[in-house]
Amino acid sequence: MQLTECYRRGIFSPCNQDAEDQLRFWYVDHPLLVNFISLNNDDDYSGLWDLKVFDKINGLCDSMIDDYEEEVIEPDQLYLIVRLIDQEYQNVSSPSLKIFFKSFRELLEKAIENQKPVFFIF
Repeated sequence: MQLTECYRRGIFSPCNQDAEDQLRFWYVDHPLLVNFISLNNDDDYSGLWDLKVFDKINGLCDSMIDDYEEEVIEPDQLYLIVRLIDQEYQNVSSPSLKIFFKSFRELLEKAIENQKPVFFIF
């Protein structure tokens, strides 16, 4: 199954090497252990785009996180996103976006600790 079918509109990081190996092929043939944040709430999704969070990540990481794109950020760049998230959290008034930012930061911290990449599918 293509990864976009499993994790559409989400951010995720593998929890083990088997999951990372499959994710890097953008195809899944058996259940994987991942940390996942869904962005299926249209208001939150729009709010993140309005804040230009993904554009800022793209600028920091030379990536292409965008609608209908799949992107992976390697572990050595994740600390840049953590700093950005900490800054952007101060500009957020929406309670659900604040929850998203906290969850996103936790996912990033786990990925850094485990030296695993973070995948974006929108």
